[in-house]
Amino acid sequence: MKTICTLLLASILGLTVAKAQVTTAMDFKMNDCNGNMHHLFSQLDSGNVAIMEFFMLSCTPCIVAGDALEGMLLPLRTKYGNKIRYYQFGFTNSYTCAQITNWVNTHSYTSVPIDSGGVQVAYYGGMGMPTIAVVAGKDHKVLWLTDQNIAFHPSDTTAISNVISHFLDSTFAGIQTIAGGISNISTYPNPASDKLTVSLTAEKSGLLDLSLLSIEGKKIAEFLNEKVSAGSWNKTFSLPELESGLYFLRGEMNEGSFTGKITIQKK
Repeated sequence: MKTICTLLLASILGLTVAKAQVTTAMDFKMNDCNGNMHHLFSQLDSGNVAIMEFFMLSCTPCIVAGDALEGMLLPLRTKYGNKIRYYQFGFTNSYTCAQITNWVNTHSYTSVPIDSGGVQVAYYGGMGMPTIAVVAGKDHKVLWLTDQNIAFHPSDTTAISNVISHFLDSTFAGIQTIAGGISNISTYPNPASDKLTVSLTAEKSGLLDLSLLSIEGKKIAEFLNEKVSAGSWNKTFSLPELESGLYFLRGEMNEGSFTGKITIQKK
């Protein structure tokens, strides 16, 4: 099946299977089959990881891969919440959304269905089905890509899970910022028990929105939503009654944002 899928794809796209693997993602900005807009680089610039499976409707290994990815995602979503985006694309632009949505729903996948992946398949190498690319970060790096000469195996999800965990753990070990003239961000104590102090430096005044999120990305508490002057700023907040564990601090100001891990350890 792998050989057949590879030869068919190469024939359709006019590509050679020996094309070198790319190291940076290809951007896309398109509507999914539910009518929602997705911009890949905006997702990556926000510190998210994107998993993309490009599949052929008649390809059994694509279903095997989809099942394996679903199983892999369960613990990752528990730990990292909405930091992981999961897309399944039809490998050719000739597929309709009705076909793609039916395939995704038939197999009970939790992915975002998109019907036109032909250009991206060509970019990522035009290899056999399925083609799986995992990309992340502000440098739009390819963390994992299907080997052109080796068929996908469910055990590959161990390597995929490891590269995703390594990226997200290192990214959120401290506060990460995205433009907006925000710097010198710190929180203390960490772990925190009943109070948390947040400090930062703002290049210019603006509305600061500061929230505490669960590991699943749900807002638990709104700490602040008020104008902050330019310069150094700090404030101490009382923490709500929460179970001990890992949480996210999320701030937005002047079209910039920052996110970081906060550990709450109740006394």
